[in-house]
Amino acid sequence: MTPARFQTIEEIFRSALDQEPDQIGAFLDNACEGDELLRRKVEALLNSREQAANFIETSAVGLATKIIENRQADSLIGQTIGHYKISKRIGAGGMGEVYLATDMKAGRNAALKLLPERFTGDAERLKRFQQEAHAVVGLNHPNILTISEIGEDHSTRCIARELSEGETLRQRLTRGPMQVSEAVDIAIQVASALAAAHQAGIVHRDIK
Repeated sequence: MTPARFQTIEEIFRSALDQEPDQIGAFLDNACEGDELLRRKVEALLNSREQAANFIETSAVGLATKIIENRQADSLIGQTIGHYKISKRIGAGGMGEVYLATDMKAGRNAALKLLPERFTGDAERLKRFQQEAHAVVGLNHPNILTISEIGEDHSTRCIARELSEGETLRQRLTRGPMQVSEAVDIAIQVASALAAAHQAGIVHRDIK
């Protein structure tokens, strides 16, 4: 199995974990695009994770995923894309990997989202990546990250965003239940950001 194929399986697997159980089938239909072998590999990971979760707190699949993440992240650590020097991987999504980077012109940290090179030849993915960037550029809202730059360095496409420090909602939930007031406050902030996006004609299809 090639590294690119391995990465595709891992990305779809991670994204599938964010879906509701009754939505996973439809998600895989779309993500695998008729590639039955790819789908079987992802489903095998999902099934292994579910089974392992019944026996141990940290599953073998989880450990394998962490190894994959570290190996992929290490390949870019210390590299410079445009005027951004990459420090570490901080996230991933269906449209690319997100890295902590230093803007060497401005002298500040940024979140750099990279479209994997294997997708640059995919006209549809490239179009979606560009649409995402240009759609958000015009938004100005305290609950929406500001895009500072849309760039390209050789075959690498990237979006530079402001870096938001702090705890994610998922991390917060691992610490235990929230008080009603805290949950309402978060919901209001999310709804406010969505309302601003909708007013600009943008529909967010991946709310977590």
